[in-house]
Amino acid sequence: MQSIKEENIFLNQDLTTQDEVFEFLAEQAVNIGIATDEKAVYQKFNEREKESTTGMMDGFAIPHAKDESIKEAGVIIVYPNNGIEWNSMDDRLTKYVIALFVPDTEAGTTRLTILSTLARLLMKAEVTEQLKKATSASEIAEVLNTNIAEF
Repeated sequence: MQSIKEENIFLNQDLTTQDEVFEFLAEQAVNIGIATDEKAVYQKFNEREKESTTGMMDGFAIPHAKDESIKEAGVIIVYPNNGIEWNSMDDRLTKYVIALFVPDTEAGTTRLTILSTLARLLMKAEVTEQLKKATSASEIAEVLNTNIAEF
């Protein structure tokens, strides 16, 4: 699995709704070269969320988009300034967003591998505690990359 890149981690973002988070993620995906069509990526996040919530437990959400405009699999992480309503499994506000971007051509294998690895990591209390305490992009990248390597 590819490593989490520091430049794809955005802390202290002034985002207040799930919609704003999806817009931000789509915009950043295009800015950093993961995708070519901001509107298509934004739409895929919304379509996926309508199927079932990507809000997990303990303040984490793992939204994901699969589209032909996504050129390479990638992960973008956003920590909003305030908790966001996300229809999470435990009804808590979301404070940590780990978004997955998957090209259409890799739909089955890549997305499921990344998604299952991240979901398993977020079930480990020591990982979620480290992610909550992290105060920099480098700390977050290190926590995830170290733990991903162990899978």
